[in-house]
Amino acid sequence: MKSLFAATLTVILCSQWGAAQSADLAEKLGYPQMIVHNGKIVTMDDASFQAQVGTIVQAMAIRDGKILATGSNNEIRAMAGQQTRMIDVKGRTVLPGFISTHEHPTDWAFLHPRAITHVLPDDEFLIHRWLPNLPLQEQWAKFVPTMKEALAKAKPGQWILLGFNLHGDNTGERSGMNRSPIQTSGIQEPFDFKKNITKKLLDQLAPNNPVKVKSGSNHSVINQKAIEESRKVHPTLSVISGNSENSTPAFSQWLESGYGFNRPIEPNVMFRDNLPALAEILKAEMELWTSWGITTFGSSPYAYRNLQAFNYLDQQGKMPGRFGWAYTGPDWSEETLRYLGSILGNGTDHLWLIGAWGRAGGSCMSIPSQEGAAAGDRSECFTVFHPGGKFRERTELVIKSGLRIATMYSSGDKDIDYLMDAIEEASKAGGFSLEEIRAKRHTFDGGRGAPRPEQISRMKRLGMMATLYNKYLDSGPRQMAERYGIEYANWVVPRMSLTRAGVMTSNSIDLPLPGEVFRLFLKGMNRYDEVAKKVYGPRERTDRIIQLKAWTRWGAYYMLRENLLGTLEPGKFADFIVLDKDLMTIPDDQIPTVRVLMTAVGGKIVHLTVPLANQVGMQPIGPTTWTEKIPPGW
Repeated sequence: MKSLFAATLTVILCSQWGAAQSADLAEKLGYPQMIVHNGKIVTMDDASFQAQVGTIVQAMAIRDGKILATGSNNEIRAMAGQQTRMIDVKGRTVLPGFISTHEHPTDWAFLHPRAITHVLPDDEFLIHRWLPNLPLQEQWAKFVPTMKEALAKAKPGQWILLGFNLHGDNTGERSGMNRSPIQTSGIQEPFDFKKNITKKLLDQLAPNNPVKVKSGSNHSVINQKAIEESRKVHPTLSVISGNSENSTPAFSQWLESGYGFNRPIEPNVMFRDNLPALAEILKAEMELWTSWGITTFGSSPYAYRNLQAFNYLDQQGKMPGRFGWAYTGPDWSEETLRYLGSILGNGTDHLWLIGAWGRAGGSCMSIPSQEGAAAGDRSECFTVFHPGGKFRERTELVIKSGLRIATMYSSGDKDIDYLMDAIEEASKAGGFSLEEIRAKRHTFDGGRGAPRPEQISRMKRLGMMATLYNKYLDSGPRQMAERYGIEYANWVVPRMSLTRAGVMTSNSIDLPLPGEVFRLFLKGMNRYDEVAKKVYGPRERTDRIIQLKAWTRWGAYYMLRENLLGTLEPGKFADFIVLDKDLMTIPDDQIPTVRVLMTAVGGKIVHLTVPLANQVGMQPIGPTTWTEKIPPGW
């Protein structure tokens, strides 16, 4: 009894000492503006490649957008001042904000009507229409009537944007703000899109209006009037078409068909005179992603106007998330690349340069297809990084100039061989030591057929990272097994092999569906194929902690911001999410049902659902407050 009393007294005294120390700390550093307490705050401060999260605390104090201190409820609550906002999360799990290192909010904003419908009534300068979630033949049947209805409303010269729907499911259920498909193996082009939606048809329907029709992926068809409007901004059209006027026949084919990525048209052409509207649409799209826990994005902006819009938001203090951008042209002179190399990693807290790339890689494999496989032998295919090619030359120039390869997609192991050759050869030509090469953290994104096991040690030696898309695990391993052999299913998203070797990986959805985040989280753990009813590549399964490290601390390394992002530690940005379930302990099959109740970026709440808002005495914030209805079927 005496020893029990002594132990209890010691705990009380230590607690009082800790609270006193916390109060002294608050007086020295300034009282926190926010305290999150009574939570299970998973700091993710474990730096190993093991399945360990590190320190778990009850509370954290936040000041000036950064974490001031973490600790017990008593320690942190003792730091509060009169103006400190106290947020009791009532035992819920708190995690660092997720980092998606290959995500395209600038594309997704115009592939799905959520953001644009919220911001822009269709009777303003842009008419936008969205075909419902129906079989593609039924969407095609509605195409001409929808176009005619839009044209009847449009003024001469007014832009019309029409989108096909490839993002729904057939259950009639909606997962938060999004459809959440049972199977998502990547957005596929409609079989007959290019055949049926032609420039000739659009010219006949809309001779007086510029029109862009999106396939449901990033491909689209534009009409002659759209080409004429694009020339007003980009006289050579090379930025729009991806080819210069003298690079025939590619440019001529594009000019005749109007079919291609055509990415810069919305930001650079449609919104050339309305930067605030473009900025609000991109802001709304990012807000949707933060409502699913994703607070930082890595991507090319794909158009100068998108970068201007982000800068516009940043200067006004309205960025709802963080954006690390990679340069993708159009100027590939060595002088320009050297200027960019000199500012790699620089920018603001919300917008900074993380790298560059000149062309996405391909899907070339080093192994032949099995006899009878539909794909045939792809071992001799031409790769983007093949020695002597113009894109290999461009890639080497990027590296030699001191830049970093980042946010570049490539899915075949043969491409990765050539990419690593380019890194080594160009770095040598640039005079970089091995340590300087490693410090760059060159990357590739995808993981559909790379890296193969023998490449991993070379990746580690070069200090490389990789973004691996869990979406490929829906069908990719099965397809790899059918084409090449069952043992090659392990080459698809080989996250466990990379982790064991000490190579960091990050995560991405790479679809306009932020609601997929927790379903794909589980997919990375179990690699279960719902069609075949089996697991492919079982040795590459991970536990939930490795998935979580890829979404948080390892993603911060990819973004060149590990000193500020990825963990909930003092001195780092207060980017955090509050979940409705304990992601660390719930059964695996419940992981896809996890929802984010609150998201904060730099201590500023950008998403707060009604249930938690009521509990903490605040008003709901972010997309949860949007009352506008998006078009039926989306």
